Amino acid sequence: MIFRFLYEVFPVSPEREEMLCKPNLSLFPNASVIDGRWFWGFECQDGWYDLLNNALSLVCARCDIAPDCEQVIVEEVKEKFGGLRIYYRGGDDYVKGVFNLAETMSVNICAICGSRVGNRRMHYHHPRCDLHYEC
Repeated sequence: MIFRFLYEVFPVSPEREEMLCKPNLSLFPNASVIDGRWFWGFECQDGWYDLLNNALSLVCARCDIAPDCEQVIVEEVKEKFGGLRIYYRGGDDYVKGVFNLAETMSVNICAICGSRVGNRRMHYHHPRCDLHYEC
C-alpha cells in the first residue's frame, strides 16, 4: 500500500528505482525489497535517472577506493524548486562536488524524459523540454 501511494505521488518507475538502488546498496542502508524489487523512495521523475545513476556510481566508487572518505548515507533524493536535491551524510569534498554538480545540471534536464531543457524552461517549477512543456 505504501509503495503504491509513493509511486503515484512520485512517479519513479519501479525498474529505475531498483537500477539506482541495487548496485549502490551501501549508500542506501534503509532500502527494502517490496514485491521482489529493491525500493528506497526516490522523490523525483525518471528523466533524471542517468544523472543520478552516474552521480551515485561515482560516489559509491569513491567510498570504496578512498580510505579517508567517510561512508556516505543518502538521506533523501527529491525534486525541489525545479531541481534535484540530494541530502546525505558522510563523504568528502569529492562527494560534495559530485552531488553539487548533479544538482546544478538537473535544472537543465527534463524531469520526464531526460532531454536538454533550453533556457531553463520551467513548467510549475519543473524543468521540461519542448515536448513535455504542456504536460
